[in-house]
Amino acid sequence: MDPSSSRSVLQLAEEADPETGTVMETEMETDASKMAEHRGYAEALSLSGRSNKRRLNRRSCGTGQILTASAIFFALMLIVGAIFMHLKHKHHLGRLHIHLRDHAEHLPLVAAAGVAAQTITTFQPATDPSPSSATQPPPSTPATQPPPSSPASQPPPLFAPPRLVTDECLACIAIAATNNVPGVCRSKVGDEWPCGIYRISPGYWEDAQRLIDPKDTLARDYKGCVVDDDCAGRIVRSYVERYAFDCNQDGRIECRDHAILHMRGPSGCRRQEHLTSPVEKRLEVCLI
Repeated sequence: MDPSSSRSVLQLAEEADPETGTVMETEMETDASKMAEHRGYAEALSLSGRSNKRRLNRRSCGTGQILTASAIFFALMLIVGAIFMHLKHKHHLGRLHIHLRDHAEHLPLVAAAGVAAQTITTFQPATDPSPSSATQPPPSTPATQPPPSSPASQPPPLFAPPRLVTDECLACIAIAATNNVPGVCRSKVGDEWPCGIYRISPGYWEDAQRLIDPKDTLARDYKGCVVDDDCAGRIVRSYVERYAFDCNQDGRIECRDHAILHMRGPSGCRRQEHLTSPVEKRLEVCLI
């Protein structure tokens, strides 16, 4: 037998009651209290582990919700910023950035003079021919009429649209702009240069180049063209015919609309900006 176990038996025998041979009740109570303490400690550890798991789950859920809310907020800010930048976008000097797609929309106006004459009314005297008839050749007899395959029957090039602006309207635009007196243009830094009776700026001249004949070398020279009344008139006519719009929203495109477009640009025309009082008076007298 093991010596340690024999000693334990002897100790129990010594602690036992001589008459009954049972262990003292105090020893039994001590063992029971120890077992209760161990059980309570184990339950405390179990509860602590559960609380830690709940705490970790709450932290992970809270982090995920914060990240999701942050992503949604950031996306909303991007959308609001894009809308704000779009609304605040302003065109330089009232000019529209029209690309080839916008230019293509004007091609039917260039190619179909009859359709343009039905939808657009221009300022002209009672004796002045209509825009559509002004661009058509006089009727010829059957003997002199060219065959369909001749060059005379070919459609005009795109840079020569039907004249929506008459010479009389050009004269009124010059009177409204400078009272028909050659003017001077100034840059933001203070530079000055002569810009003719229509006060044509470099940006205005550049926008009008799409409908100018490529062979018109004088019209391609800004400083030389704007001081020449005929060349400047071609620039104004090209610009107005390119951006023609009903500025005063009366259902017709007339010389007054052309003058407002010339003075205020496409953006100002569409916003229905008014002319200054002297310009309005000169234009009103001319259009009577």
